[in-house]
Amino acid sequence: MTASRRRLWVIGGLVAWALVLGGLAVVSHRTDPPTVREQRDLAAGVTALDQAVGLTVGQAGPRTVPVIMPVTIDKGCRITPLRSGATATGVVRFFTATGGGADFLTVLANGYPAAYQVEVSTDRKALRADAGEFVALRGKVISPEEVQVTLTTGCRPVNTEVAHLLPEYPQQAGPRQLLTTLGATSVDDESISFAACPAGRPAVTASALGHGVTAKPTAAAGDLILNTPKVYAYRSGPTEAVALVPSGEHDTRAYVTQLC
Repeated sequence: MTASRRRLWVIGGLVAWALVLGGLAVVSHRTDPPTVREQRDLAAGVTALDQAVGLTVGQAGPRTVPVIMPVTIDKGCRITPLRSGATATGVVRFFTATGGGADFLTVLANGYPAAYQVEVSTDRKALRADAGEFVALRGKVISPEEVQVTLTTGCRPVNTEVAHLLPEYPQQAGPRQLLTTLGATSVDDESISFAACPAGRPAVTASALGHGVTAKPTAAAGDLILNTPKVYAYRSGPTEAVALVPSGEHDTRAYVTQLC
């Protein structure tokens, strides 16, 4: 076999091998599950985050007041030096009875599925977990009476309009009337946050800032959970929780949550 013919065989073999590798790559892309976060877009991440937030809220017992904060989507992160993306972050705050933060963090850790692979710090003041679909979950005792859980998708490609990513559910809760009862002279527009509960129906937190609040809050017919200068929290029934957080001398932010 001449040298030129050997070169042709080598080139032909290399081309055939490249075609085989290309074909395997196409098949893998279409059939194999994603192995890194960057292979899942932000829409998939937000869906998993919503479910994990709902599972988290669903663990609020009768002596806990949860607050679902609005999901934030931050654009401009870098997936690669040449490719940008966005990150979604969800936060749930839990107010507990006096000194109950660390105990409730333990309740959370024990309540997540085994697949979350929860790890709790030795001082029982923090936890970390994998909520699936590459969504990271972190829990922390913020104060003796507050636990905060943060979930993030990490930087991902965005294949649709950001405004269309967040799930929508019927609005059920409203703090405006509550703030008016407390003497507020004006109330800013409400914001609504949602989470998909394990049972299917959503948990909803509505919040609004009241100005000129003069009256002291009372739990009325509800069950008082916490009363400090920083927060007044109570359960007004088996499916509703309220937290009032002062913001300035005569301003108060009210959170009304319809529970799972």
